[in-house]
Parts: sequence; structure tokens; C-alpha cells
Amino acid sequence: MSLLVEYSLKPGMKSAQEEALRDLVQGLQSEGVSGCHYSGFSTDDETKFLGLLEFDDDAGKQAFLGSAAFAAYREGAADRFTAPPKTRDVFGVASTRD
Repeated sequence: MSLLVEYSLKPGMKSAQEEALRDLVQGLQSEGVSGCHYSGFSTDDETKFLGLLEFDDDAGKQAFLGSAAFAAYREGAADRFTAPPKTRDVFGVASTRD
């Protein structure tokens, strides 16, 4: 179970988004949230970012959604985003990840 998240940022918010994503990951690790993996990516367009959420199962997804780190990330989102992130389910086909 995985989600691709597409973020559209207000101009000039690239650094703030990078910091917010680093804080999110650090917070998830500090909380010991398990059953999920998050990877954030910038693109060649400074207003476009991508996130990949991989969940082991529904419990992992709920652990992420209920985390303090995700709550803190969402609090500042309105200042950075032009619209709510777009999400879509994606399905793994092949990976070098265990």
C-alpha cells in the first residue's frame, strides 16, 4: 500500500518545504513510528515536490496519520501550499528496497 503525493507550493517556499519535510522525517523517527516509510523529493520546478509514502499495512498508515510529526507538518502546510496536496495510490512492481 503506497501513496504518491504531489505538492504545489507558493513561489519562494522551496526552502521552507525542504525544512518541513526534514522535520517530518526526523519527527517520525523520533516518535518511533513504524510500518511506514516516507521519502520526499524536490523537482526541477521549485514549486513542485513529490512524496512517496509506503505502508506495510493499514496499521502503518494509521500510525503515520496519527503521529505528532504529521500533525505538525500539516499545521504549516497552508502557508506553503497553493492547494491541498494531490494523492494517488501507486502499486509497487519492482524495487531494490527490501
